[in-house]
Amino acid sequence: MAYRFLKLGNYTLTASIKKIVEFELAGIAIVPFGIMAILSAIFLISGHIQEAGLPGAFALMWSVGFVLYSIGEKLPIWKEYAGGGLIMAFLGSAVLVHFGVIPKEESEFLTASVIDNRFLYLLLVGLVAGTILSVDRKSLMRSVVGLVPVIFFAISGAVVLGVLIGWFFQVEPARIVTHYVLPIMGGGNGAGAIPMSEIYADATGENGAKYYGFAISVLTIANMVAILMASVLNKIGQAFPAWTGNGKLSDDENFQELAPATENSEPTKEMSTLSALFFTVAMLLLAMLLYSLFPQVHLFAWAVLIFVFLNVSDLLPKSLVSALALVNEWGMRTFIVLVLVAVGLMTDLNDLITAFSIQNVVISAAIVIGASLGAGLSARLFKFFPIEAAIAAGLCMANRGGSGDLEVLGASKRMALYPFAQISSRIGGGIVLFLAGYLFSILL
Repeated sequence: MAYRFLKLGNYTLTASIKKIVEFELAGIAIVPFGIMAILSAIFLISGHIQEAGLPGAFALMWSVGFVLYSIGEKLPIWKEYAGGGLIMAFLGSAVLVHFGVIPKEESEFLTASVIDNRFLYLLLVGLVAGTILSVDRKSLMRSVVGLVPVIFFAISGAVVLGVLIGWFFQVEPARIVTHYVLPIMGGGNGAGAIPMSEIYADATGENGAKYYGFAISVLTIANMVAILMASVLNKIGQAFPAWTGNGKLSDDENFQELAPATENSEPTKEMSTLSALFFTVAMLLLAMLLYSLFPQVHLFAWAVLIFVFLNVSDLLPKSLVSALALVNEWGMRTFIVLVLVAVGLMTDLNDLITAFSIQNVVISAAIVIGASLGAGLSARLFKFFPIEAAIAAGLCMANRGGSGDLEVLGASKRMALYPFAQISSRIGGGIVLFLAGYLFSILL
């Protein structure tokens, strides 16, 4: 009897240990993550984190970032409207520095390990490659003829209405364009606001983290407004049926609806992934070379042009494109949290709080409305339905990118527009990124 109880107890203990070992935090096994987090915290508390070098810096930022990320992904309202785990990683890091949990000297070392050594550039070029090359080539070419002109009208509408409302608040038109319109219309966070802050820093010599803190604030506001606006447009479509295709962008028989990009076959060799990584490094160096020769076009804008050309020309083998998608997905998951923690550590929390003002809410809302109006009013010129154009080329330009597209399309009940939303967020965002380097130089 006692033996059976002992056996049962051992089984229960073994099962409990197994559950602990199998537990995951944001998809990461808790045991190795916990060991890393504890050891990196010991190095920080003892004042020896800088002696641990790059591995110690990355370990600490990963520990902080993924804990904050998992919290942000479990808060319903925060996840749906404020950006979820990624924004929590950014904001939480700023809070830790503000209250002295991470000392200022250590925070400067941590951010330098990601920002100063140009590691960030490799990540961002990889993101640009993944987003542009993931768009089906035929869809990309058709969108250039059809949807891209409407995107330009959306950008113009955002500028016009943003400047008008900015005039009421006595905000200069140049600041409206550079600090409001560009980040809101830039395709989201990872492939938009983050590289844009680097372009800003290069063009002006000022703190890129300060720009990012403001940019992500107005982008978060804009994303909320875009979701609400999507619901309103759905109601307008119900009231005026002639204005909507109920999820179909055009009734022109010569216009073919886009299909989502087909999944390429998985790389058959491990070397394919390594080739994709080396290819990304090569394209970064090529963009750097072109930027040094022609500084009028920013490095990231060159990257956009390079990958659009490679997509349209269909020069890359499918195995490499597939491998690039895997590297992009892995890089996004592994390093984007790291980057957001680094930027958060550089951000003044007081500046961030100040950015959430009535003035910025109203201006951001005006820009979102202006984008949807610009796209909707120009839709008939390209044989598009106004409601669908306002959603796909307007609101899906003025949200936080991938997840924002899903939220907007869900609120408007038009998930069939997802391929067009991807064109807006990725190609449209690339266009805005391209414009940013030029506009920062002449307006600031």
